Amino acid sequence: MKKIIFTLIFLLHILGGGAYADETLSIEDCVKTALQKHPDILAAAKRIDSKKALIGEAASGGHPQLSVGAGYTRSGGSEQDSDIGKYSTKITLEQSVYDWGKRELSVSGAKLDTYAAELDYQAQRDEVIANVKESYYGLNKSTRENGIALTRYANYEKRLAWARAYYSAGTKAKIEVTKAESDLANSKLTLVKTMSSVSQYKASLAETMGMPMLTINNVADELGYNDWSISLGDALSRAEQNRPEILAQKKRVESAWMTLQLQKKGLAPSLTASVGYDIYGSAPGDNSEWTGKLSASIPLSDGGLTASKVKRAAADLAEAEAEMQSLSNSVVLEVRKAWESLIESKEAIVASKAAESQAKETLDLALGRYSAGVGNSLEVSDAVDSYAEAQTNTVQSMYDCKTARLDLEKAMGGLN
Repeated sequence: MKKIIFTLIFLLHILGGGAYADETLSIEDCVKTALQKHPDILAAAKRIDSKKALIGEAASGGHPQLSVGAGYTRSGGSEQDSDIGKYSTKITLEQSVYDWGKRELSVSGAKLDTYAAELDYQAQRDEVIANVKESYYGLNKSTRENGIALTRYANYEKRLAWARAYYSAGTKAKIEVTKAESDLANSKLTLVKTMSSVSQYKASLAETMGMPMLTINNVADELGYNDWSISLGDALSRAEQNRPEILAQKKRVESAWMTLQLQKKGLAPSLTASVGYDIYGSAPGDNSEWTGKLSASIPLSDGGLTASKVKRAAADLAEAEAEMQSLSNSVVLEVRKAWESLIESKEAIVASKAAESQAKETLDLALGRYSAGVGNSLEVSDAVDSYAEAQTNTVQSMYDCKTARLDLEKAMGGLN
């Protein structure tokens, strides 16, 4: 049966993959699919349901408890009527009157745990969105690099054609052809690598969307630079207010405090009321009676159990508070590093674009000189490689800027 279910799931992945094969996916499309399909998102949602159920469990002690019991007994002996069977039926309604706040503390703690689970869901959501966007930008980057490799290959093809023509005409030596063929072969290797990188990023994007068998052919290019900035102070303030991990840990600290207060009430008295109705006799309905009871329980000693629980709860509270401080420190560092990386990547884009423009001018001059028969192969090779490198640096800078902004937005919390 398990094999059949696994096969069906596998086929659904394959069939679902074809739905996007011929579409040009936007980054919004990919994020939307991930939020609907990714198993980590689905698991986080179910954890919320589990925590909500615990609220009901904690509150159930304050609700009326109704029980019904029935029995029939028969015994034998020397007495004349000893073998007569006896029937009994009893209905009991029990209600906890007061437990010195233990139930309220349990319910409050369960509610805090539920809220923390909801914040964990938000953190998992941010993680999934960030992974999708990072893979998407990586696919944009590899696609652009593949385009650069194609241009480099075309330039070397053009140079090889010229070299062969000049050699045939006797104006260039054989080494010009050999060098051009070598450069073309090397550029083909680079082209193959960039094509492989594109395929790998497509697979990575499909996996981050929660559909590893999804076939992706085209995605929109989102790598273009859009100016965006925020002050470091505002970024840190936003992280303190919005970061779901911080908010969740605050709730866990509150929950640990609630648990400590609850454990301190381990020896608190309790008051319970109950009513019952009993029907019994040698035949059903022979006799009946009702009972009412109000009982108080005052624990005097539990062998040190409450003291041990209080000690453990106090340690758990101290641990939660320390984890809160550690998490806050980590978030501050994460925000600062991402903010600095964003500043650096913006400056790198300006510098790389200037270098790319200069490399393009050099390449145009080198190709023009070679096509006129006055240049040499080394000059062309250097110009082609320099331009390809400058283009790659620009793409890398744009990718770094996108990922730096993504890292900063994730560090601040609440990704859209």
